[in-house]
Amino acid sequence: MSGSDDDDDGAGARCGRWRRPLALGGLALGGAAAAGLAWAHHHDLPPAELEPEYAEGEDDFLDVDGLRVHYRDEGPRDAPVLLCLHGTFSSLHTWDGWVDALAGEYRVVRPDLPGHGLTGPHPEDDYSMAAYVAFVEAFRERLDIDEWVVAGNSRGGEIAWRYALDHPERTPALVLVDSMGFPMAFESPFGIIELPWLPNAIARLTPRRLVRRSVRDVYGDPSRVSEELVDRYHDLVRREGNRDAGVELVRRDVNATHRHEELADLGTPTLVLWGEEDYLIPPWFGEDFAEAIPDAELVTYEDAGHTPMEEIPERTAADVRRFLDGRLGE
Repeated sequence: MSGSDDDDDGAGARCGRWRRPLALGGLALGGAAAAGLAWAHHHDLPPAELEPEYAEGEDDFLDVDGLRVHYRDEGPRDAPVLLCLHGTFSSLHTWDGWVDALAGEYRVVRPDLPGHGLTGPHPEDDYSMAAYVAFVEAFRERLDIDEWVVAGNSRGGEIAWRYALDHPERTPALVLVDSMGFPMAFESPFGIIELPWLPNAIARLTPRRLVRRSVRDVYGDPSRVSEELVDRYHDLVRREGNRDAGVELVRRDVNATHRHEELADLGTPTLVLWGEEDYLIPPWFGEDFAEAIPDAELVTYEDAGHTPMEEIPERTAADVRRFLDGRLGE
């Protein structure tokens, strides 16, 4: 999610029912920080404690410019490559359903981005978009992949389309899933991060019930959220360094430099997928992406929220397959 004081061509008039939940979320977070610091403190978890549960072995790790990156590389080595980039506070596991559906036809590669999952914090604490795009290119070079379709959700979506702008020769197609990238016309609740005492408090206030509520809030149908899913989010957000990285990410978002005006220059065939129940990045932003990017197709899902590739993987993967069969087969 991205915060900005800039208005986006009337987007302020379209905020509707999304403005109130976001404002209330900010107040609730501030209240939790003030009232719950003593009881809600949770210690970081060392990688050695998490890796037996969430990694399949040492082969899941690759050194990329001094960073030990957790990733998965599945599917036929001679198939077209699909790179999947997750969003903030998430991990490569959010794409499990797409791997199940697509790895027979595509080589699906998915890393835990710096500051997330088992990869952990960036060695220089650089969580700028430019640093993430540079990471993706360095990751590609280490895997010796010539080109790949790049898919991304939320923050991963913005990384994806910025990568396609900077490396069009490496990106034959693009899939954006509830992507960041346009200035948000309403005030982000994360503006409270600017309070001097609050970042360290927030970085430790991750009780399981708060994580459970947050995951349920991003789903269109909260009944789809399993306790196993909540456990995974709760565990991996507490990997050493990840919560501090999350605070730094949000700080950067407050004064982020946007490149959405360059979307008109994007020559990459693009599929835009959006959950109509996404209140974090409301569905009109999907329309904005589809209008701004030449040769873009928009598909929406009335019963899905901010992470439709995780919530309804079979349906979203089917749309990806149809789109890529038409584009890559040309």
